[in-house]
Amino acid sequence: MLPFNTYEFFIIMGMFILVIAGTKFILPVNYYKYVLALLNFMFLTIVYPQTCQFLALILFSYLLTYFVSERVKFNKKIWGIILLLIPMLLVKFNIKVHYYPYRLNDIISFAGLSYASFRIMSYYMDKAPNEKMTDIVSYFNFLAFTPTLLMGPIDKFSHFYESQSNGFKNMNSENYIIGWNSLVKGIAFKFVIAEIIDRYWLNTYPQESKELLAMANNMYAYYFYLFFDFAGYSCMALGIGKMMGIDVPVNFTNPFVAINPQDFWRRFHITLGNWLKDYFFNPLFLFFSRKNSLKQYPLTRQNTALILTFTLMGCWNGFQIHYILSGFLFGVYSAVHNTYVATCKKKGRDIVFGNMNPAIVKYLSIFIMFNLVAFAMYIFSGRYPFRLHL
Repeated sequence: MLPFNTYEFFIIMGMFILVIAGTKFILPVNYYKYVLALLNFMFLTIVYPQTCQFLALILFSYLLTYFVSERVKFNKKIWGIILLLIPMLLVKFNIKVHYYPYRLNDIISFAGLSYASFRIMSYYMDKAPNEKMTDIVSYFNFLAFTPTLLMGPIDKFSHFYESQSNGFKNMNSENYIIGWNSLVKGIAFKFVIAEIIDRYWLNTYPQESKELLAMANNMYAYYFYLFFDFAGYSCMALGIGKMMGIDVPVNFTNPFVAINPQDFWRRFHITLGNWLKDYFFNPLFLFFSRKNSLKQYPLTRQNTALILTFTLMGCWNGFQIHYILSGFLFGVYSAVHNTYVATCKKKGRDIVFGNMNPAIVKYLSIFIMFNLVAFAMYIFSGRYPFRLHL
């Protein structure tokens, strides 16, 4: 049983909420993390199909993080990051072992591996050089929190830890109402709207059709389907998290009205956008800034870092051409917009829209951005009729 895939999961989550609410009145405040850990462990051991792999990943990452932080400290954290990401990299590269037909990804792959790896990496990157390792119970809860186990949102350890520390206090009527509303919204998004789009719109035309109308239909339908399906997951995770005492970050805020690429990533998969900025874009930009040959080209540094960051995002989804190309497209969108903004500032005027009415500019920008995103998502889906190969 995977999170949010069956009605039994919602029953289990309801029972978990009742357990936490009940223990709030009989246990000290600092016992919340142990109750949460017990519930997370129960879910993994009873209903999660690949428990051993997930628990092994947690133990591996905790011990390795302790090792590289406390015993053998690398001068450059990149080596520690590579070690921590070994399981995900092996799966993404689809490495085969010597004994056909088994592959390493058959042994270590499981739903949620990428998100767990992102959390592991962010914990390691944020950890100060002389900071002691956190207790293993909090670390386990951070990686194994059931509502965010499969599809995120991607939280930071510091935010999760603060929320966990106030877990029993967060169990109040206000958060129950907020959580319930978010849960209902997520159910409507995922199981009603996304399902209707999938049944009655997305499959109107065969995806192998090369007719312009069919491709346009698939492009727009998939964008709407992806949003309501994914945003539905995120809303349900946020809602159940609230009712369990954990503050799960907001992940979507109406991306359809984004006016530029930067605005889009502030609205669509917000936690991924923030993660990419903190752990890919900023280090890459800093790396390029240290190059003497690039110091006089700040725009080139920014655009190169943007394109590489989003291309890496595509690779995270998989090393198929449609994932990589969609990530590259988002990088190009961001670099073009970045160049446009810099040029407008330099010339002191809008080089595209001129003195056009701001309201018209806004709606034109929304229209352009909506279609650019829909096209990139269409490539991401792999539903296009033309075969692309590396």
